[in-house]
Amino acid sequence: MAEGFLLGPGLLSQVRRTIDRVDGDAIGSGYRRIPTVLEGEDALPAAKVFRICTFTGAWAINSTKTVTLKYQTSTPNTAVATNLFADVPAPASNGDCAIARDGTAWFLIAAVCSQ
Repeated sequence: MAEGFLLGPGLLSQVRRTIDRVDGDAIGSGYRRIPTVLEGEDALPAAKVFRICTFTGAWAINSTKTVTLKYQTSTPNTAVATNLFADVPAPASNGDCAIARDGTAWFLIAAVCSQ
């Protein structure tokens, strides 16, 4: 069985640059991190992809509806979602629903209507 690892030219070059950069540093001379997109100034906030909302009126298949996000009082607190799966009857007052985002579009996942 072979021992060791095979490194491509790009990774090998990065390893060599890293070794050259820290070669003269004393052990424990500082804390080093590899920057990632999740930290630092360029980090993007975690986008929510699932929300609980309320809606009014019947909601037909292949139609869109503006829903109000529950538990979010600051604006914008609405989203436009598409119903792809089943006709939803009009609730007595506000119906609860769950929506999920795929890319930039929101879709109805579930709806509960108390009649």
